[in-house]
Amino acid sequence: MDAITVAFTKPAFVQYLNNLSAKSEQGIIIKNIKKKHTHRSQGERRKFNKPFENIRTEAKKHLETIMVSHKTKNKVVTINKNKIKIKGKDNFIVKPEFTPRGQLHKETIYGKNKIYLVKEEKINAKFNEEKIATVTKSIFKEALLKRLDLFDNDPKKAFSGKNTLTKNPVLIAGSDEIVPEIVKTQVLQNQFTIRKEITPDLKLDKVVDLGVKRILKNRLKEFNNNPKVAFANLDDNPIWMNKEKGIKIKRVKITGVSNAEALHIARDLNGAVVLDDKANEIPVNYVSTGNNHHVAIYRDNEGNLHEEVVSFYEAVIRKNLNQPIIKIEHEKQWNFLFTMKQNEIFIFPNEDFNPLAIDLLDSSNKLLVADNMFRVQKISTKNYVFNHHTETAAANADTFKNKKELSGITYRSIRSERYLDNIVKVRLNHLGDIVHVGEY
Repeated sequence: MDAITVAFTKPAFVQYLNNLSAKSEQGIIIKNIKKKHTHRSQGERRKFNKPFENIRTEAKKHLETIMVSHKTKNKVVTINKNKIKIKGKDNFIVKPEFTPRGQLHKETIYGKNKIYLVKEEKINAKFNEEKIATVTKSIFKEALLKRLDLFDNDPKKAFSGKNTLTKNPVLIAGSDEIVPEIVKTQVLQNQFTIRKEITPDLKLDKVVDLGVKRILKNRLKEFNNNPKVAFANLDDNPIWMNKEKGIKIKRVKITGVSNAEALHIARDLNGAVVLDDKANEIPVNYVSTGNNHHVAIYRDNEGNLHEEVVSFYEAVIRKNLNQPIIKIEHEKQWNFLFTMKQNEIFIFPNEDFNPLAIDLLDSSNKLLVADNMFRVQKISTKNYVFNHHTETAAANADTFKNKKELSGITYRSIRSERYLDNIVKVRLNHLGDIVHVGEY
């Protein structure tokens, strides 16, 4: 659209516009330009004459068929040559090295511990033997396992349909009490933590130590819940853990990211690897791997879609180990379909359009295809954000999160891989023409 505007702009137009706000009397040249190149209908503002009558219609027709080419982020590493000088000699050893094409991980180093996650869950067809083992109350657990055993360890038969607990209650052995429909479960999960200075922006809900959290909440109440006063100037007005012993609280342990990768394994002062009780190496120094490189989509033998999210960190490791970055042959015998990487282009179906039913390489179909073409904006586990190919790189689904009516027009936010069925991956050249259909 900018190119069309520039193409039909004349020096006379610029001269006329520059003189619109001039205080002096407009000269004969400006008056001639005004007479020759502009017009004014009754009740309307003055306008420039159209280059030709149907310029808007023609411009719209061509703009609608433009397919914008975006540079995909495929490269993982670059091979560089390092020159190493040999001591006492004049020659060098040239050694090729892989250099990552991006940030491997974020700077923050986290610690790791285990915590119990307790929640209330409704008994349903997912309560197999492994799930029942997480029930906190032993008498409930025993009763549920007994019911499961009666139905040959098939949770669907034991706890769904006519055997739901509301229709067919589970009795507790030796009593008239029944197992409630909702029970408490607990699972052991990883928790990644980091120590942080106490500042006004500290989020108390993330503090791990319950005693310290209680002290900080009481401190906040003393200052009318104003963190800028309560957690400022701690040298002159300290927060005491034990005032009699002079123990102050200056830093606290808080929860960090939900998922992280270990950078190293534990070693002693002599550099030897430290093993745990089961003779396993102990991973340490956990980091958030940051951006993902791709999401691989597979189909199992039953026709269901599955995802495998690969971080940039994992992709570099695979490259260094001479393993394929994209796993075509999956160990679960899943059939590989395609990958999704940032800026890759996909064509989505809708009620009136099936991309599998037309020739996507035929330029006469550009108008139909362009309306349904989206590029990958963000990818994470069961969360894929696509922007329409004509949207700017800065635009994303967060911009439109309060404008649901734009969903499917300017963006698509997909929460599960099962909604990716029948989308088609394509590759564009620099001119915006489709040159390949399918994975490449």
